[in-house]
Amino acid sequence: GAGGASTMLPVKVLVLGAGDTGKTALCVRFITKRFIGEYDHKREMTYRCSRTVDHEDVDLEILDLPCKDGVPASLESYICWADGFLLLYSITQRLTFTEVPRLKALIDKTKHSLIVPTVLVANKADLEVGRKVTTEEGGRLAKDLRCSFTELSVAEAASGVEAAVLQLIRLVLDQQRPLPDRRSYMLTVRHALTRKLTRSKTMQW
Repeated sequence: GAGGASTMLPVKVLVLGAGDTGKTALCVRFITKRFIGEYDHKREMTYRCSRTVDHEDVDLEILDLPCKDGVPASLESYICWADGFLLLYSITQRLTFTEVPRLKALIDKTKHSLIVPTVLVANKADLEVGRKVTTEEGGRLAKDLRCSFTELSVAEAASGVEAAVLQLIRLVLDQQRPLPDRRSYMLTVRHALTRKLTRSKTMQW
């Protein structure tokens, strides 16, 4: 922003994922730097804070939805509200991983957009012994779904969480810039298109 009274840029983030993936723990870790174990809350929680990202003052709202059975009926309205998405799964629970494509499809459909700022977060990387999803699989899925990807442990450190949220904020800010100034956007579109083309090429042989 310019000098003097700089305007705050609002960035609204929705945290999605199956139950027990560490969504609330991630939010609390980002806001307070502390780790809390899993707990089940009955209503949605909004966390607010301000951060400076690349010299921009960001007014950040993070919405964490309760994980009742499956997906809340009003999920579409939450998706419409959000600028960017953190999609969580746990490396120790295969089912939470297979849930991700469904969530991303709903986001894309609701946003009517080729590119939606999204970071796929593989949590519980400290529980290597119980690992059921490889890092490679996570990376592949992120590519397919046009997300950024990070593997971290909310329990172990605040730094990975911080990096993931800042990465998402950057993607959102980038998309809000006028087109010629966008960095990641056109690259991602280009990758998505090249992938489509190569895919259709291989189909013909």
